[in-house]
Amino acid sequence: IHSLKETYTTDAFHNAVLSELAVDGEWPFQVCIAPYFLLLARAILSILAEPTRPFRNWSEKKNSLKNDDAVADAATVGISSVGGATFAARAKFLSGASHWNARAIVAHRRLISTKRDDDDEQACPSLWNEADAMFSRCLAAFCDNQVIFDDEHRNAHVASEIMLEWGLAQHHFRKLGRGKVSFSKALEISKLEVEVTGAEGKRTKFQQSATAQYLVRAKPSSQNAPDAEENDLSKKNANVEKQMITHDEVSSDALLLEKIKFEDQDDNVHYNLSILEQSILLALCLDVKNDNPMDGLTGEQMGAYLARVLNQHDDWMVYATGLLERAWLECERTHGRERAILQIQALADQHTNRLTVTQSTFKSVEEDSAPAQDRLRNLHGIVYPPRWDMLRDLAERYAKLGIVTSAAEIFEELELWDEVVECYRVAGKSSKAEEVVRARLAEKETPRMYAALGDLTSDPKHFERSLELSNGKFYDAHVALGKFYFDKGDLRRALKHFLEGLDIKPLMPQVWFRVGTISMQLSEWDTALRAFTEVVQQEPEEGDAWANVAAIQMHRKNPAEAYPALMESLKQNRNNWRVWVSKLYICIDLKKYDEAIQTCTELLNLIARQKSSDSIPALEEKCIRAIVGGSLQNYHDARTASDEAALDSSKRTLARVRQLLDKLKSSTKSEAWLYEVSAYFNEEMGWREDVFDDLMKEYRTLQSVKGWEEDPVKVSQMTNLVKDIFSHRKTEGTKESLVKCKFLINGVVKKLRSASSESEAQTEVAELDALLSDLEEAMASAAK
Repeated sequence: IHSLKETYTTDAFHNAVLSELAVDGEWPFQVCIAPYFLLLARAILSILAEPTRPFRNWSEKKNSLKNDDAVADAATVGISSVGGATFAARAKFLSGASHWNARAIVAHRRLISTKRDDDDEQACPSLWNEADAMFSRCLAAFCDNQVIFDDEHRNAHVASEIMLEWGLAQHHFRKLGRGKVSFSKALEISKLEVEVTGAEGKRTKFQQSATAQYLVRAKPSSQNAPDAEENDLSKKNANVEKQMITHDEVSSDALLLEKIKFEDQDDNVHYNLSILEQSILLALCLDVKNDNPMDGLTGEQMGAYLARVLNQHDDWMVYATGLLERAWLECERTHGRERAILQIQALADQHTNRLTVTQSTFKSVEEDSAPAQDRLRNLHGIVYPPRWDMLRDLAERYAKLGIVTSAAEIFEELELWDEVVECYRVAGKSSKAEEVVRARLAEKETPRMYAALGDLTSDPKHFERSLELSNGKFYDAHVALGKFYFDKGDLRRALKHFLEGLDIKPLMPQVWFRVGTISMQLSEWDTALRAFTEVVQQEPEEGDAWANVAAIQMHRKNPAEAYPALMESLKQNRNNWRVWVSKLYICIDLKKYDEAIQTCTELLNLIARQKSSDSIPALEEKCIRAIVGGSLQNYHDARTASDEAALDSSKRTLARVRQLLDKLKSSTKSEAWLYEVSAYFNEEMGWREDVFDDLMKEYRTLQSVKGWEEDPVKVSQMTNLVKDIFSHRKTEGTKESLVKCKFLINGVVKKLRSASSESEAQTEVAELDALLSDLEEAMASAAK
């Protein structure tokens, strides 16, 4: 059993707690203090909310390659059977247990440290499923026309509060819509009247004429706090307002007014709103940001909401959230950027006891700040980030402004070592990063720091130590080891570590893709197929993964299963010639000759517009022969079966075949086999004139090949071609055609005899001499 002091100071205990709070391969922020209390709250509240459901240890690894429900439920611990039924029966009367459990789940999500690029709606699916289930119960209990309390105002207040928190949960989990619908419902339940309009006013100190400005008018259903109560809270409100960094504090030459001064005095007077109503306005401002591009118009509209909230100073954290969101906006503006950075720094500093530039006296730390209970009271209804997340945002803004050394110091405090390394690299201090990491490791060992040291030194021992500290649950270390062994060529060990990382964090399509490629190299086709299937399930627009699924099915001789995967791949990228070639093979295997012809046409178009670096290969002879032969066979089969529908279809196919052959002859380098195939096709179709033209073109193409008379294959091909030409001339029967044929045969024989010894090409020469004898007889008959 550990004391409270040990929860802050014992590294082993701290890392063990964080490993239990790790979820779906995502590690919590290392710098959080006493995470044990969140772990304890999650354990207690989940049992209170669902007393009959076993407690799930969300940090347990699940094998995504096994479709076994027992694996997913292996890490469950039920409540004691002794008194369990009584406990469950009494827990049902705790109407707020589900609500508080939902809050704890959202707090758990906000503790998780996800990279900005990965922080999308796919992050932490296990926590999202829990949050969705808990908020569904809360909505059913408090928001679906349920009357829980005797006071109608209290019913509406609770329902609006839960709906608002449900919307913020969707925002934190980055779900589609980011809570837009829930924010609107919360506004409707609260009966707060909000109007977004425009009014003439002045924004700068020296502005002479008023211009149109955004204005948000908000009117509650009933007047809230009377003036007398406001006077009693004047001291508290004054302390709340001290959080604001004014333009004059930043620069004596500031041009902007603290508030827009509207021409109509009624627009400068505002109704007093409750804390919940102010929180709803902040959520609506957040919805404007989520629902629109970050441009000037969006900023103006958000600024109007924030200006309305900042008119009141009732709650420390609500006011601070308004200041923070306004600072985010002003960071995009030239005249407000300096004030915005100082404002974010001040808001981050107020959650520490250290003296800083923006918190320079002990009075400002101890007396002018709100106590913890005031800060936590309305925390679940606002988007105010944890301190470490705010500091990360501040550091990122420093880095964008080029203040990379200050950014590195903040990242170092947060133990975000990837960012520390990048900042020092930009600052030209690459060696400084390793020094910093080693110095911090001497003070305290954490999985993330060892992984960062491994990245800096490329030493796998550091990644292995990271896994030891995290009980094998630090995803980044597994992936780093996988990359290390992959670069070394040890594919077996690389695959092992990648799969172990994916056991922890399965929603990583890039890693699944690498697993698939490694498995293909190792001929582990089942694993490869599973990996690429995971990729296309998570990223349906990943065309290369679809192509690899098809390649695996082709290797397994399953063309019917490869075909739909190829079609999906081509939807995403129609310029990948390798996929078109694969489709050509599949269509020929499946006897889809029309699609095969269309595929050939696409390949010819790609070849026509290819760059010199593309080197797209020409269409293969075997593919064209297969298309021509298959199309003719279908035609003959349809005629034999007297199937009119099939016959019409095959005729259309043959017309496309002829168009393809014509295009090949006109758009590609002349090849003898192409004219041979065309001659065969025309012969089968009965177009004899076209047959003779193709034979003569084939003859001229073969004659143009240098040294053909010394190549046995080419000699045999020429001999057969001469026989075909002779047969055609003999059928024609005119003296002129026979004379031309005689000259042609004599020329071939002469070239063969001059290029070979007596033993070589003896058979071919004898065959051609026999043709000459037949030709002499035919010429004699023609003369009579």
